[in-house]
Amino acid sequence: MENELILKFRNKGVKIEKTKSRNEIFSSVFQSDPSLLAFQASIFAARLSCIHTDKQKVNEF
Repeated sequence: MENELILKFRNKGVKIEKTKSRNEIFSSVFQSDPSLLAFQASIFAARLSCIHTDKQKVNEF
């Protein structure tokens, strides 16, 4: 999923070096265009909404 986001950022003109860490990438994206991170956050929120916890397993842990 992160790789897809990085490709989308590259397609929008954000230059990303292959050796950069994910943190550096998202920092440079924020500096370039903060609205792109809002896009990333909405995708992350959608992914989290699909996750269902098994309360019994959590309690056992």
